[in-house]
Amino acid sequence: MAGWFSLSERASRITAGIGGLAAIVVSWGIGLFETRTVPVQPTLAVGQPVEAGQWTLRLDRVDVSDRVPGTTRAWLAGRKVIVLYLQASNRTAETSNSFMQAVKLDTPIAGADARPTAYLMRDHAILADLQPALPEDMALVWSFPADAQVPATVRFKIEALRYKAVDNLYAQPLWSNPREVGVVDLPVPSTESAGHT
Repeated sequence: MAGWFSLSERASRITAGIGGLAAIVVSWGIGLFETRTVPVQPTLAVGQPVEAGQWTLRLDRVDVSDRVPGTTRAWLAGRKVIVLYLQASNRTAETSNSFMQAVKLDTPIAGADARPTAYLMRDHAILADLQPALPEDMALVWSFPADAQVPATVRFKIEALRYKAVDNLYAQPLWSNPREVGVVDLPVPSTESAGHT
């Protein structure tokens, strides 16, 4: 009879309807997920101490130069350096160099080093580790191609590891699970005043 459908046809139409409804719900969920608000990390004050897990850090200033800190020799031919001057204090009971992971250059600069080299400012030696409870002035240095553009303000991201008194594997204290503490924006000196590290 016209207008009537067999049982199998009705089942097919119901299945198609459910499938269409499911597609709408999934599409809505994906759209909601993609438009969710990403939390904005705080902008930290220049020259003020910041607690970052194992470290207390104070980011003071940045410079762009063709020389490493405390030397008169030029950097590698065709390269310059971004120099971040900061103070770091090891808050733990053990010697550590994890400050290298605590501060990251967050401004994209073409060809810049993935990780910096650390220099101790009191003797300009390359710094490997810091002793506990001994604040040290240092410079973190990233080299980059001399023809790369450096913006007027450079952003650094500070990350901290979380302390766990007993880890699950060895039942020992552990610093792990990095989290972003905030960012520090530092102005780059003009070319007339830059280069005097």
